Amino acid sequence: MLFELKNSFDVNHLLISFTCLIFILLITNIYKVSLLQKILLFSISINLFFFNFLAINNNFYSFKNHLPLHLCYLTEIGILLSLFIKNHNFTTWMLLNATFGAITALLNSNLDSSNSLIERLHFFISHSNLALFTFILYKSRFKIKYSNLIFSINANLILLFTIHLFNYTFSTNYLFTFAKPKGINISYLLPEWPFYYFFLITFGLTSYYVTFILFNTKSKIYQ
Repeated sequence: MLFELKNSFDVNHLLISFTCLIFILLITNIYKVSLLQKILLFSISINLFFFNFLAINNNFYSFKNHLPLHLCYLTEIGILLSLFIKNHNFTTWMLLNATFGAITALLNSNLDSSNSLIERLHFFISHSNLALFTFILYKSRFKIKYSNLIFSINANLILLFTIHLFNYTFSTNYLFTFAKPKGINISYLLPEWPFYYFFLITFGLTSYYVTFILFNTKSKIYQ
């Protein structure tokens, strides 16, 4: 049992994640929403540009691994768009994915010893951006309607089906539709494909619902 837990949680990963989360909580309590949005815009833009530039420049960019087709990286790009496109359905979809992605990735890692420092920095900055986006919307008292929740679920189902077809066509594993993620993560405790994916979907739907409830409660942290 201890061996299984050791292979499911990386202490160093958790410490870095905790540090990132503390930093995000500090700045969201200090700065106003307008400034936080500018910080987020800058962070996402710099992160996307420099990761792709450095990956290509250092000749380790891989079509099978580095396209932004995992949910969290797609969401990061979507968040960037949502800062300019004011659409409640789209923003809600990004929010629900960001909350799910931040929780999942800051507790688990799909990286191993073969990944470079650039990839690790990109991972933590990207998922910290998701967490920051969640806190910004919570601080701004963003509301999620039930219709927004249903839209987001349907949008993710379409996205999942599309990425699955892409994976099947090009022998890739984006969104982990064919194999568990590598690295030290909770999927080690789960059964093999396709059963582990049922758990991921269930966890995602649970995260969606909890976020929906949280963003519609009367008592707010930031008052």
